[in-house]
Amino acid sequence: MIKSTSNFDVVPPYFALHLLRCVGPSATYDERATFVTFLKHFLLTSLFTGESEASERGQVMMQLARASRASFLNTINNHRDGKALASKIGLGNGFLSLHRTSDFAIHSFKEGQLFGEACHIMSYKQACELEPRIANLPISYNLEAVHRVDDFTANSAIYIQDLIDKIKERGVEYRCGSEGMIDDISQVEVVNRQLASVSKQRQPRFKVTTADGLTHNFDYIVLAAGVNTPLIARKLDIAKYCPTYPLRGYSLTIYTNHSKDTESGNFLNMPFSIDDMYCSSVSPNMARIAGFGELVGYRDKAINIPSLAPMIMARYAKSLFPDSDASEKNALQCFRPCSPDDLPIVGEVKTSPGVFMHTGHGTLGWTISHATSECLAQAMYDRIKGNESRRTYYLSDGIQVDANRLSPNRFL
Repeated sequence: MIKSTSNFDVVPPYFALHLLRCVGPSATYDERATFVTFLKHFLLTSLFTGESEASERGQVMMQLARASRASFLNTINNHRDGKALASKIGLGNGFLSLHRTSDFAIHSFKEGQLFGEACHIMSYKQACELEPRIANLPISYNLEAVHRVDDFTANSAIYIQDLIDKIKERGVEYRCGSEGMIDDISQVEVVNRQLASVSKQRQPRFKVTTADGLTHNFDYIVLAAGVNTPLIARKLDIAKYCPTYPLRGYSLTIYTNHSKDTESGNFLNMPFSIDDMYCSSVSPNMARIAGFGELVGYRDKAINIPSLAPMIMARYAKSLFPDSDASEKNALQCFRPCSPDDLPIVGEVKTSPGVFMHTGHGTLGWTISHATSECLAQAMYDRIKGNESRRTYYLSDGIQVDANRLSPNRFL
């Protein structure tokens, strides 16, 4: 297996499953239970839903991605200093997906066209003209590429920090990690089963106890704790509504010796994907490769489980960026909450009014979360105002999404 990964003409292994780590003695009872729940729904989805159903789920994801991009661009355009923010986050458009066969390229092209995405198939030579780094790949045959003109990329860390600053300016309390909240929730209790009333003051419904022993009272709860969300759902006895499981991936940041002076602040002309790995700019002298999907358990148990991913990513990075410090020891693990049907889980839990979920985005968190956060806001607005739960989410760019497609209640 190791030998096969050294040949660029062989597609490297993308997925791995360490079953013993998921259900063996190193996992807690709750961790094993979340894997069994995930696996049950994954098998049901894989074995008992046909190609048509899978295509419909793919279309929902395309709608969410398109709405998310429109929402993101609206935020930039309506920003008080939009041009400066766009410059800081390295806003750039266009994306190249490289494919080893014509069939894969045609499929990607049709997928983009389905919802009016501007895209076209091009030759390997044409792709290299758009992004010369691609020509460094030592593949003995010509790849085919799909140029997605409408795709946008940006520095997510700078963008999110700007959002945080804006909500703090409006007097909203923001807590994250060690600043105050959900690094480790030890207990979640329902202390009042009466629903919230717009006009009537009453006792909060939920009490959350954190690892530091402090308690916090809330009228509403949104379970959005990434890979730990199903463990928290078990504390509220609603685990069946959240059958997600951690999917381990890797991120390798490359520092180049040559700094490219561009208006956008991007090192690459255009981000691209190859063999389920994604390469994009971070700054004028930094790029990042990310990818892989491995079911190896929860973060604290899986951190030392070996993987071929760092070696494979470093091999690609050294070819693409020979003037860099690319090394497999610099590859960092990341864990994403993966849902069994690939669709995110967004909305109110049927048996626990006032409890909402926003999780299960898998590897597409930045791609679709702008849209799913709008879905969540609409669902919460209906609950707080006492409205009937809506059947359709109305998103940016005139896009409509069936609420039942994303609802946590779909797993019943």
